[in-house]
Amino acid sequence: MTDSTTLPKKMKAAIATGFGDIDKNIQVVEDWPVPTLKAKDDILVKVSACALAPGDVRVLSGKTDWIQLPKGGHPYVVGGDLSGVVISSNSKKFNPGDYVVSRFELPGPSGALGEYKVVKESLTEHCPESIDPIQSCGLTASTMAAKKIVDQCVNKGDRVLVIGGSGAVGSSVLQYAKIAGAAHIVAVSSQEDLCKSLGADSVIDYRNQNWWQMPEYQTDPFDVAIDLVGGENWEQGGCSGAAIKRKGIYVALPPGVQSEIELHGCWGLVSLSFQWLWLVLWTTLHPKVPRNVMPDGLDLRDGDLREMLNDVVEGRIKPVLDPSGPFEFNNDSVREAFHLQGSKHAHGKVVVKIADA
Repeated sequence: MTDSTTLPKKMKAAIATGFGDIDKNIQVVEDWPVPTLKAKDDILVKVSACALAPGDVRVLSGKTDWIQLPKGGHPYVVGGDLSGVVISSNSKKFNPGDYVVSRFELPGPSGALGEYKVVKESLTEHCPESIDPIQSCGLTASTMAAKKIVDQCVNKGDRVLVIGGSGAVGSSVLQYAKIAGAAHIVAVSSQEDLCKSLGADSVIDYRNQNWWQMPEYQTDPFDVAIDLVGGENWEQGGCSGAAIKRKGIYVALPPGVQSEIELHGCWGLVSLSFQWLWLVLWTTLHPKVPRNVMPDGLDLRDGDLREMLNDVVEGRIKPVLDPSGPFEFNNDSVREAFHLQGSKHAHGKVVVKIADA
């Protein structure tokens, strides 16, 4: 173990005090205990910035309390993905002073929206200095997931539909699909200019058109649909089989920003698992609908984060941040960031700045 500084005992942190209402249950406090190293792969990081994700809002809602609420219950420090500087380490891979990024630990995000956080070696990587901490904090979950989805599901020459193309994951999916050699990429989004700048050949504004009803895509259907939204996109679009080839695939990342999931006990988990398995089996056997697949975008192996960060350094991938941010580290701004994330209309990552790098 190494230790480069004398730490304070208390820190500033954004905590959740209960389920539900953001303005009532999110508070920034000044006296939260600074976390300490325990396991052999623990790393203590002084946080520079924290990126929010759908999971942060889902945990706050209480709908997945049985599996995602932190073991200690309320109150807990919110946020999961971060950038920062190593302060002390039980890991041989990281030393004090290293600039790192780290992803939340399954089953749910917690602990990152504070001045200090203990992270796991397996979820952490050295970050090149050329990537600003405000940009880098959102790469480990969303951009990494996008890379894995495209690697598993998109082949050269595919016609690809990205539903939710301007979101945190979708904005990277568009870029990786272009790198993969997709022949034609269509984004479903209200942000036409942004999506086209990221690689989309055309953009469907969901406020005016349903992609599955458009004649041009029924005539020349997609090989791959990547659904980052959920809701009627699968129920009306995927199940219709109208705009996706029968031998194509419909990539679903449950629950999607428009789909609600509730999980309060063991039987709920079993029931949900059977529903997903049945959906995969049904679409595999059905003669008219595309095959439904659910890739694991959160499976991290040694070298994955390093390879993804190199894509950013070499200019192949551009981090996308919601233009409303970065948000300041105070009650009003943190709550505003949560409202934006919960609105399901963020365009890119929602980032809170904790400290100067």
